[in-house]
Amino acid sequence: MRKMRNNISSAILSISTKVSDGLSWLVRESKELNPQKAKRGLFHFLKMIMKITAYINNHRHRNMLVGSAILVTLFLISWNTELMPESNEPLIFDENGKFVAAPPAPPSLTFPLGTDLGARSMVNLVLVGVKYTLGAILAITIGRLLLGTILALVTTLFYPSFKRYFTAFFWPFRYIPQLLVGIILMLPVAASPIGYSAKVILEYQLIIMLLIGLPSVFYYMLDMIDEIEKQPYVLSSTLMGGSKFHTLKKHVWPNAKSHLLLLTTQQILSVLQLLTFLGIFSLYLGGPHPTALTDSPRLIYRTITNELAGMAGQNFWLIRRAPWMAYSPILIIAFIAIIVNWMKKGVEDHIAGVIPVKHRPNTSAEQVLNADANLSRNFTIVGVPEQPLAKHDKKKYVSDVIREKLRGTRGYLLRYKVYRLIDVLAIRTAEHISDYPKHAFTALLTVSFVLLAGVFSYAEFFPEENTKKEGKSVEASTEPKETKDLFSYSFTNREHNPVKYKADLTYMDADATLQGTLHVETTNTTGAEQDKIYFHLYPNQFKEPIDGPEWEFVRGPSPTPGWIEIQDIKVNEQKADFKVEGTILEVTMNQWKDMAHSEIDIQFNFQLPSNYSNASYDYAAVWLGNFLPIQAVYDKNGWNLDPYSPFGYPFYSETASYDVTINAPAKYEILSNAEEANATTEIQGENKKYSAKVEGVRDFSIVLLDTQYYQTERFMTQNETLVNVWYRPTTDKQETANRNAMGAGQSIDYFEEFFDSTLPYKELDIIRTVEGNSQMAYQGMIFSAGYNFSDNSFTSLSMTEGVVRQWLSGLVGSQGYKEPWVNESLVSYSLKTYMGEKGYMARTSAEDQIKQQEEIARIQKEGQYLSSPLSDYKNINDYAIMMGIQGYNMYAELDYLVKAGKVNKALKTYVNEYTNKNASGHDLITILEKAGHPQAKGYFDSWLKPEVTE
Repeated sequence: MRKMRNNISSAILSISTKVSDGLSWLVRESKELNPQKAKRGLFHFLKMIMKITAYINNHRHRNMLVGSAILVTLFLISWNTELMPESNEPLIFDENGKFVAAPPAPPSLTFPLGTDLGARSMVNLVLVGVKYTLGAILAITIGRLLLGTILALVTTLFYPSFKRYFTAFFWPFRYIPQLLVGIILMLPVAASPIGYSAKVILEYQLIIMLLIGLPSVFYYMLDMIDEIEKQPYVLSSTLMGGSKFHTLKKHVWPNAKSHLLLLTTQQILSVLQLLTFLGIFSLYLGGPHPTALTDSPRLIYRTITNELAGMAGQNFWLIRRAPWMAYSPILIIAFIAIIVNWMKKGVEDHIAGVIPVKHRPNTSAEQVLNADANLSRNFTIVGVPEQPLAKHDKKKYVSDVIREKLRGTRGYLLRYKVYRLIDVLAIRTAEHISDYPKHAFTALLTVSFVLLAGVFSYAEFFPEENTKKEGKSVEASTEPKETKDLFSYSFTNREHNPVKYKADLTYMDADATLQGTLHVETTNTTGAEQDKIYFHLYPNQFKEPIDGPEWEFVRGPSPTPGWIEIQDIKVNEQKADFKVEGTILEVTMNQWKDMAHSEIDIQFNFQLPSNYSNASYDYAAVWLGNFLPIQAVYDKNGWNLDPYSPFGYPFYSETASYDVTINAPAKYEILSNAEEANATTEIQGENKKYSAKVEGVRDFSIVLLDTQYYQTERFMTQNETLVNVWYRPTTDKQETANRNAMGAGQSIDYFEEFFDSTLPYKELDIIRTVEGNSQMAYQGMIFSAGYNFSDNSFTSLSMTEGVVRQWLSGLVGSQGYKEPWVNESLVSYSLKTYMGEKGYMARTSAEDQIKQQEEIARIQKEGQYLSSPLSDYKNINDYAIMMGIQGYNMYAELDYLVKAGKVNKALKTYVNEYTNKNASGHDLITILEKAGHPQAKGYFDSWLKPEVTE
């Protein structure tokens, strides 16, 4: 204890002396300096430090720079560290002659990592060994990269005939562990002293380690170059006469740079691991070095270079007696591995695009959005037939005010995860209790859960019907409150001039944002003068956390928020006022007369959410659907401003033309629902510019696919429609992707005959997105979930469902929020008709049919009918049963009653008459009446909203 106190006091005294001497020197030098010059110099020094820090922080390979600096610093320290001489003395004394310990000494203040058997500090030994370890690793890594890259380039670009020979030779080494090959080849030379010099042994070992790692580098570069050569722009360059050197310089090298950095870090880790295991097997760099342990004749074998792996191996036998001797080099090896792995993770993030998005709730963008939302909470809709004021004014009671405050408080508290968990638990428990109506027990538990969940759950337990609908939708249409039947109004808008959208976008990969401008050319076809125009901003649905079981399939496992920030709007080159409320953008128009043409310029910034929605991203792709501000539909019932829905197809739009340009990192393959002939791609350094034009579609969809993770399978239909299925070979089955391509192509052939309508576009891209999102079909493009690419025999039926929607959601539009049955029941009927003819459908047992009817009866008893809007459905299960089973049964029974294929004949008429138009339930039933069922109106009345008996 006394020795420790002496050591501590001497250390403190030494440090104090050095600090005092430093301060004295600084004071002395400061007196001689000019104060102004000193301040100026200090200012420039700090400025330089800030610039360097900012440069490193903003550099795309920040981890690589910082990690390399740390390793270089460690190497320089090692380079300037001299090896301590070994001592055979049995005891260790300090400079003052005081006894310290007997070697090997354990860690202490004097020896932080202890000593070895020769009384040498382990700190000195590991610092000396670092330069040999890092030097050997760097030499082997560079040799592997140079040789492997040259072989891959030669065999791919210049001498393809050699490719099969190298491939055949290297093939076994893909499966034999490098360590096993290294041990077998090194044992005869480096296991024990046999007369070879240390230099010869070291050179032999370096060559062996270089060669055994060469196959992995060769195959990596070979696969990457092959993938680059498959790209359309490379093929075009080759066909236009581009030389091999031109391909190497302009196409291969720009795409390979980041991958070479990643490969470098991978090889450093691989070599470090190999060296460590070889050291454990006593195969040291430079061979074993016999050394007398003491004055006795017994010898031990040590690494001659003192490199870290060899030190760990030679001291491993002392792990129980002196563990610090083995753990000291292992500690430095682990530190190097952590630094290199951190560098590797940074390069992977840059390549794969998985850098976490930074969300700052108090940013100016967020404040602007909040201000816009607050200004527009009670905006009025202009441009629709006016109603008496009394019908719209609702008397407000004290309970309404309290409920509004409670809802606001709940919305604030739901930002915290613990409250969201309690809220979901309380609501689910209350729903469960309602199924067991024992009055006293139910009342007691309900009160308990209200107290538990607090004020943020009370408003959800007893919502009024009107309040519930107001919370879900911004209603702008003036449909009658009471109708004589289900078809007294129509959402059809036969006459419209297609809106023209021109977008210029830039995707920022680092923070997953899309910046751009949107130029809109539109005509007032409402039949009256308007002073407002409305646009849908569907991504704003994810600005705040969304809870509830109905959103479960949209949130995903790790959701992050996303929103569209409208920065500026001009109407006819004049600055215009606008308001944003939820997913609706309201723009003020100045006397927008009937049939008048207007041009609107919208500048916006889109922060992509991370979830399972139609516009999101992950490590391998960015998929964008329903992401552009799109003009709302105006029909005989007014502006349709329905919100985003977690299920169904609420996106009510009209056909328009799109001219879109997007700038993105060059690593992405960019595709859209425009045909390839109408799209161009330009490489501009490390960026890519993609331009596309498409007409007569209801929405523009685009995807950015990392070519490292995506491949494609193709199928050509009878009418020469090319089906491209993009999948991830690292996780998906190629056979399934091929089956999906074939299934989609065969479905196109079938439904072109079924609807008597040829698909107007000659390409259909099916994009594999994330694991769990629901499938979304756009004209010419389908977003499909990852589970559709697993080993499942029925995955191709999901492709068939997306193909059906090319007609029933694309060519023919409908009001999917207020009349979902028009589209969804027809999709279900068409899909199951296809399944029946192709032999997919199995007979349903009588017991299963009874259960289905009981479930349908339960759903209808709860006020959910085929004719119900999306806002009336409680969950996706009820919605799927009504649309998928009851909707199909409605048409199947009708087909049985009218016979002679009249239903199919009516569907052909429906598709051909309403192509590029919007249709309503009234239009559909009218066609069915003309096709041979004069009582169709009464028939659909009984199915869409039957009288439910208790």
